[in-house]
Amino acid sequence: MVARLRLLTLPALLVSLLTLVWAPAAWAEQPSSPSSRCNNATLKGTYLYSSVGMLDGKPYAEAGREVYDGKGGVELTYRGTGGATGSMRTTYNVSPDCIGRAVYPYGQTLVSFISPDGSRFAYTITRGPGDRPTVLSGWEIRVDP
Repeated sequence: MVARLRLLTLPALLVSLLTLVWAPAAWAEQPSSPSSRCNNATLKGTYLYSSVGMLDGKPYAEAGREVYDGKGGVELTYRGTGGATGSMRTTYNVSPDCIGRAVYPYGQTLVSFISPDGSRFAYTITRGPGDRPTVLSGWEIRVDP
């Protein structure tokens, strides 16, 4: 019985030892976390987007194009429900952890969660013009670098 127990525990012991030796090396080979990968240059090029949610407490949808210059400037062209249309310029800032923020001229505040390669991002807008109740969200996808 003791010999059989030794045979069963020997493979388990070997696996445990290999895990202890291999795991730290595997962790070290993982790509660096996004905590140091992003900056304003992460967003550069033309992005298309679609937003849905509430604006001024009413259902609202919008589609448009944003052109990011990679230096903190963006130009937006959009069309929304109820005939809303327009264009505007603003600035943005991307933190090292790939979270972006832009405040548009009418007071909209956009927070984005950006892929480290800058090819796409999800966003929310939780502050509309003035104190109008607003909640919008959507995705932007780069279509031209």
